[in-house]
Amino acid sequence: MNNIININELANPYGEAGFECTVQEAGYLNNFGAWIKCEDSKFIVRDDNGHPFKAVGNDYQLVNHTQAFQTAERIIEQSNIDTTDMIKDFKTSHDGARAFGFYRFPQHREEVALNDTIELQLLVRNSIDGSMRFAIEYGALRLACLNGMTALGSIGKFKRKHTKYLNIHDAVEPLTNVIELYENSIETWKKFTTTKVTDTEAILAIADAVATREINKFIKDNISNKFNDDVEYLLWDKQLSRAYQVKDVWTEYKKYRTDLGSTLWAVYNAMTHWGTHTDAYKESSQKNIASIQNDRRTAIAKTTDNLLLSMVA
Repeated sequence: MNNIININELANPYGEAGFECTVQEAGYLNNFGAWIKCEDSKFIVRDDNGHPFKAVGNDYQLVNHTQAFQTAERIIEQSNIDTTDMIKDFKTSHDGARAFGFYRFPQHREEVALNDTIELQLLVRNSIDGSMRFAIEYGALRLACLNGMTALGSIGKFKRKHTKYLNIHDAVEPLTNVIELYENSIETWKKFTTTKVTDTEAILAIADAVATREINKFIKDNISNKFNDDVEYLLWDKQLSRAYQVKDVWTEYKKYRTDLGSTLWAVYNAMTHWGTHTDAYKESSQKNIASIQNDRRTAIAKTTDNLLLSMVA
């Protein structure tokens, strides 16, 4: 690959995700001091510090983070992506159990509106304790704010469980047409920039992505008939006193609305800003922010596919 930039700036090309694990037998000491082997379980243990992760079943197939990222890079090499000046960044959470690799491609930049440029990005994620599937999917980065944009639809995504049948090389075919998918998404995002939304439509989309089921239902049931489509009035209601995420994203939406107008693009960027930049809501969870951001991306993608796309169909 040409001129690769590694944001981690470490000798290890995969940064904090660049460690190896091995499979160890599982067992316990019984009341008589004898070692009893558990035939149906095993442990995944970090080679560098000896940290054991939770026990997994015998069907579990270990894929080290380095193996996952190396495979992803071979897939990228076989695709039609221009890798000149490719930028790589790696993050982990849960003591290294989960890892996320971000691959940016500056040669694939496009304007969705005047002076509003996005850049192709691939996300590779992996776990070594069975908590998350191996996955590769395309997305994009909005350069004005570095918001991570999610893939549209189900194509261009590859996910597999860590079982003995896992072959991560199977991801090659689903991603061979990633440039075509990306270009199609650009046309959809362009529609987002010109699609006007009301405040009610905006808060319904935001709640669908970030609210709990109960809060989302309360907003859907009451925004029009009880609060007369007045979002500020709605957010002051005592039922939403703890709806911190909805309020945070609505605050971001008002900021984006100033620059982008009352558009679907402003709504989408308010959500992706929350997904990319907002800290964890519990201080103790901040160490796992990479995993939390991944969960947020998943929620945003679901709302985008189920709700936002229908608004520009």
